[in-house]
Amino acid sequence: MARKAVPGRQGEILVAARELFRRQGYARTSMSQIAAQSGVAHGTVYLYYDSKLAVADALVEGYISGISDILQKSLSGSLGPQQIRTVVHTVLEYASRNADVVRLLDIRANLGMENARPYADKKVQRILRSAIATGIKRGRIREYDTLAAAELVGGLIEWITRICFMWLKCDTSRFEETAIQMLEHALIKP
Repeated sequence: MARKAVPGRQGEILVAARELFRRQGYARTSMSQIAAQSGVAHGTVYLYYDSKLAVADALVEGYISGISDILQKSLSGSLGPQQIRTVVHTVLEYASRNADVVRLLDIRANLGMENARPYADKKVQRILRSAIATGIKRGRIREYDTLAAAELVGGLIEWITRICFMWLKCDTSRFEETAIQMLEHALIKP
């Protein structure tokens, strides 16, 4: 008789995996340890995730989905100076609370795998692109290719989180005001 997925179990597995990845790192964590930490049988983990990489992908997808939620709430309509300030501050604060997941962002690339863009990342790009396009139409934002501008805005914020949580181990506040000023200067019409 085939085992069936149990509601809520998937979340328990992700919580356990996140704790193990945070505490001992991705490379030193096994699916058996994730199963034990989450209180399920080893095979049960595979009902939800076919590999440790799939577990890490789910954590990253959830993190990026949280960013899209922040953007959705902060960017009602177009992008202006206050929205830039709010978005940069809120996203960097969110990233700080989720630094352990930020450290998982490069796993696919480090394993030499194709780095497919998660659905949530595409949603972040669409939200930014829409806000920039609306700002351009309203005359608040300089004329840019909206896709390129959205990639650059998102890329700057992502770069700050990578610097702070993967490379230098520093506080995002070190970069926050400069990033806000750069984005305002680059985007907002005088």
